[in-house]
Amino acid sequence: MSKPNLHERTGALDWNELRTVLAVSRAGSLAGAARALDLRHSTVFRRIEHAERRLGARLFERSRSGWTPNAQGEAVARAASEMESAALAAERAISGADARLEGTIRIATSELLAGHLLLPLLRRFLAEHSGIEIECDLAHRSVDLTRREADLALRATMQPPETLAGRRIAVMQYAVFASRAVLGRRRGAPVLAELPWVGFDERISHFQIARWFAEALPQVRPRLRLDSMSGLMRAAAAGIGAALLPTFAAAQEPALVRVTTPIQGPAMNLWLLHHPDVRGNARVRALGAYLAQAVPLELQRLAEGGATCKAFAACPLAGRRGRAGRPRHSDSEPLPDSSR
Repeated sequence: MSKPNLHERTGALDWNELRTVLAVSRAGSLAGAARALDLRHSTVFRRIEHAERRLGARLFERSRSGWTPNAQGEAVARAASEMESAALAAERAISGADARLEGTIRIATSELLAGHLLLPLLRRFLAEHSGIEIECDLAHRSVDLTRREADLALRATMQPPETLAGRRIAVMQYAVFASRAVLGRRRGAPVLAELPWVGFDERISHFQIARWFAEALPQVRPRLRLDSMSGLMRAAAAGIGAALLPTFAAAQEPALVRVTTPIQGPAMNLWLLHHPDVRGNARVRALGAYLAQAVPLELQRLAEGGATCKAFAACPLAGRRGRAGRPRHSDSEPLPDSSR
């Protein structure tokens, strides 16, 4: 029996099989690929077997530690990745040329930013654009705009990816907040080092505000550590301890009282980002222009609200300005606006 020729070997090898090879190569396991593709484990296994039969070669080395692509598997995965990139580029080009103010916009952000800043603003935008629908991705992962996982991203970061376009639209400030139960019946200003604290887990210890806390209050051992700002705020509101929190969010929590003025030095830039290929999309451009104008005003309004102590606590390192770091994107770098 003669060996199948190239056409016979690849003619029935469809994109579903190629992207399955790519997913297994990326994940290193069938289970990981199944989650990424939203498929059953058995379906992923069948697709890999079918691809190997069609190509006449084994693509992965199976072991207890996972599935590792061999030389043939790496070659197929590279080809699939190139096909994926080409398909995504075509999709972005089509989407970017859409001049209609209707359709769906997907925006990625954090739970904290969505719940305490973004949603009221989106309500007003949707009221003015009846043909537009919005999906919010609040996953605890970095959403990839190049893969069209979102059209826009509202991100708190000091250094956004170089591959994205956009601009810094605001700076978030932090202050110390605590519940009235934690503060007790104090006549004078609270002493920060004497309060119980909720602190930063090692997974977010690289945050600028976490580094400031470690330097400013080295003698404090937090009673509880968490790996998200939302978790820190809920713990502080529950009366477990004081916490360093974004002023715009904590000021909206009725159970919390601001104990200090905004901390000098540590701050976080708020960026509105998009992939360059969607620059011409009218609905994305309209939402981007609206948020670029509305977010700074709303952020300032919220930060100025909330309950405060009668006498603010003395703040360690007061007067010392931390290096916020120069953003790699210019503040003046234009986000496409709806008037263009």
